[in-house]
Amino acid sequence: MILKLCLGDLKHERLLSLCAVAALVAVIAPLLLLFSLRYGIVSSMEHDLKANPLNLEIKMLQGYTLHEEFFKNLRADPHTAFAVEMTRSLSVTADVSANHKAKSGAECIPTANGDPLFAYSGIKDLQDDESAVISATLAEDLGCTSGDTLRIAVPRVRGGKNERAVASFKITGILKASLATGYKLYLTVPAITAMEDFRDGYEPLIFSDGSFQNRERQSYAKVRLYAKDLDSVEYLSKKLRQDFQIADKLSEIEDLKALTRVLNFIFTVIAAVSSTGGFAAVGGLMLAMAARKERALCSLRISGLSDHGVILMLVFENVILGSLAFLFSVLLYLLGSWLFANYFAPLLSEHNAVSVLTFGHFCSFYLVVLSGCAALSFLIARYKVLAVPLSMALRRD
Repeated sequence: MILKLCLGDLKHERLLSLCAVAALVAVIAPLLLLFSLRYGIVSSMEHDLKANPLNLEIKMLQGYTLHEEFFKNLRADPHTAFAVEMTRSLSVTADVSANHKAKSGAECIPTANGDPLFAYSGIKDLQDDESAVISATLAEDLGCTSGDTLRIAVPRVRGGKNERAVASFKITGILKASLATGYKLYLTVPAITAMEDFRDGYEPLIFSDGSFQNRERQSYAKVRLYAKDLDSVEYLSKKLRQDFQIADKLSEIEDLKALTRVLNFIFTVIAAVSSTGGFAAVGGLMLAMAARKERALCSLRISGLSDHGVILMLVFENVILGSLAFLFSVLLYLLGSWLFANYFAPLLSEHNAVSVLTFGHFCSFYLVVLSGCAALSFLIARYKVLAVPLSMALRRD
């Protein structure tokens, strides 16, 4: 019965009802767009930082003497996603050839299971010491693809004579150009270690016959390190900076966090001002609507409608108006979001978005709208409509 009364009353006061809907739309739609811009822009920036493993990398700028205990403790740290031993920088350059083409000065980088660069590129980890992953630039210049054979030559000078060791590796993957610039190839730690040992005068496996191996190696010069997430970059950087010279993307991460705080503050202020002004306007409109139907409500009360029924009637009416306003606001948001997407499409990659809202955001907004309408309706009904004596209301013209 109360719902039927609500619908009949809204139909009778359709002009004021439309004004209330329009007032709510004027508040809700801009807030939806504003929040979607904040969420879309910041989320895209955070995704780019988190998804690209290069932003999680921490580099040592010079060589040190790092023992196995150092690597063991670093791998055991919960902030570490990946850590692998590295040899001296001068020991990891080599000449490479494939398909009758040769390139010099290629940088050899150690890898192991769980390499973030491989995971990001969808490349499987190296299964043996005779496999390699190469950069897209090197693959293009050599004209090779996955499955081809790559020959790596390592030179040295021993006893005044120039010597050269050559080993063949199978290419199992090609790394994205955005992750590896220039001539780079990724080998297992034993293969990288064998390169350094050969330069140091040993006869290791892979690059020699294994007749004189370095069995006394106890340290490495650097570590290839990736943090688990953005917060872990800060933790590991501060920890390592106490003893080592390092380079990281901490400044970019801090800039993002600062931008997020600024956008959150701006949104909060604008949302608070808009919501306060909007709900004040809507509350005034609801108050005017309640005052307009005061005699009718008094008649219903005399006819037997309880005070509880009056409150429910006003709450239902304004909840219906709020629902209609939210629906129209969503339609306007979708239009605005489509305009943003088309305008900024040439400037953004396919993974980035300017205006984004999730289903959870819509539900939260809808609950806020319904709660606001219900609260205003209750206050108006309780302290305005029901506060007026029936005799006084009926005597008014």
